[in-house]
This record gives sequence, C-alpha cells and structure tokens, in this order.
Amino acid sequence: MASPSRNRIGDILVKARVIDELQLRSAMATLDQWGGRLSRVVADLGLASEDIVTEAICQGLGMQRVQLGNISRDTGALARVEVGMAEQKAVFPVSLKDNGKTLVLAMADPTDLATLDQVAARSRARVVPMVAGEREIEHAILRHYRNQEPVASSRFAPSRSQSTNTPSTIDEEQQEEDEFKVVDMSGNTVVKRIADIVAPGSPATAPAPRAAEKPAPPVASGSSAADILDEILAGGAPSSEWTDEDLQRLQTLQQNQEKSSKILRALLELLLEKGKLQQRELAAKMRL
Repeated sequence: MASPSRNRIGDILVKARVIDELQLRSAMATLDQWGGRLSRVVADLGLASEDIVTEAICQGLGMQRVQLGNISRDTGALARVEVGMAEQKAVFPVSLKDNGKTLVLAMADPTDLATLDQVAARSRARVVPMVAGEREIEHAILRHYRNQEPVASSRFAPSRSQSTNTPSTIDEEQQEEDEFKVVDMSGNTVVKRIADIVAPGSPATAPAPRAAEKPAPPVASGSSAADILDEILAGGAPSSEWTDEDLQRLQTLQQNQEKSSKILRALLELLLEKGKLQQRELAAKMRL
C-alpha cells in the first residue's frame, strides 16, 4: 500500500493536470513494484518532464524551488548530512544559516516528514525544506560530495528538429529508433535494445557464415525467399547458382522483417509505458 506522502504528491499532480487518474494508477502500480518516489516514476515513465513535475509540487505545497545547477558548495552544510543518506533519501544540503542553526535542504519529496525529522536530528539544526528534482539532486550530490561530473542522459539530448543532418547525428537517431525503455527495480529507466535481450546465437543475431566455411548446396530454381533464408541460417551462403530473382526475394523478406521488428519495438514501448506489460513478464516471454 502506498504511503500518504506518495498519495499526496499524486493528488497534487492530478489537480495540476500534469497527469490524469489513469496515469496516476499506472505510476502507482510501477512504484509499488519497483520502489522509489512517485515524482521520479512519473518522469521516468515519460508522463511528464521532471521540470513540470517539480513546478507542480512547488505550487501544490506553496513551497520555494531551488535550482542546484549553479549553487556554490557549502562545506558546512555538506558536513551535516552524510552522502549515503543524501543519496538514499534524495535530499541535498544547500546551505547553513543563522550561525549553523538553520539548514536549507533540497528535497525531491518535501512531504516526507520522516526524512525531515531524521535530517534535523542528525544535523542538530532547524531544517527549511525546498523543492528540487530528483535527478537535479543526484547531479548535485555527484558534483559537491564526490567531485564528479554527471554523465549526460539521452533524455536531455537535442531533439531531432534542432539537430543537424551530420553523420554522427544520423547514427544517434538510428540508435534511438532501435531502443525502448524498461524500468528497473530501483525505479530508474534503463534503455535497452531488442538485440540486448535476444539470446546470443539466435537467428536474429547470428552473423551469416562465410562461403569459405561451408559451401552452399544447390538450390532449386524458383525457390522461395523463406527457403533461401533457411539455407543461409543452416550454414549456406549466396552462390552463383542463385538467380537475381532469388536474391531479390530474399532482400524483400529482409525488409519486411525489419519493418516487423520496428513495429514490435513500438508495441513493447507502448505497453511498458502504459503499465500493461511488466519487465518480468517480458523477460519470461523472451526465455520461452
């Protein structure tokens, strides 16, 4: 059962028309299965951007938002909150005020009163919560605690309308087309490709053998494209005995399979995003 804080965030997002009731139920089901925070799940499922979710939480709670991208490091504030706790609770100590008596704390979920009390007890300061996106908090933790720069996510890549038709851009777009989203057990979205979940050595991924390894047996004239494909997968390779018409049928079959693969990827992505299919179910089907 979801906690009251999660329900409150959900009510705020629905009231602000960031998501609807059906999307909230889908997000809550994902949250119950994989854990995390509702605001992060909504963003990871692609129901709304993290920026829109964060602004809605600020308006709904009447709280101030803090932008963590360009803040200065406050070593005193960092010393009041352990990095492990900051990562686990999605909080970040922004600054100390009033001679160390007040701690400004960025939170992905300001309705988490238990975390507020825990930070106040450990920091021995009055905690003033402010709202920030969970990814924004993660990036701030990497920069200020661990002195690392976060790796850019594909979600923040330039859109196709803004990109130029350079070879590298074309390759990146092709890679995006071959990908779909899967939510892992931590509530994070993991980008996968069909090739990553097809068993190695299967016909979909196994390279065609070279003619030198095993000569192709004679193929009767007028063979179907499926017969030619079966011959290649069995260890043969195109030979001079195959007519141009045979090779043309094989090429047509390959194009049809590529179209079917794209349709399958689109269906998988839609089912996963709508919560109609879970990762475990998909993995079980792929193992059959």
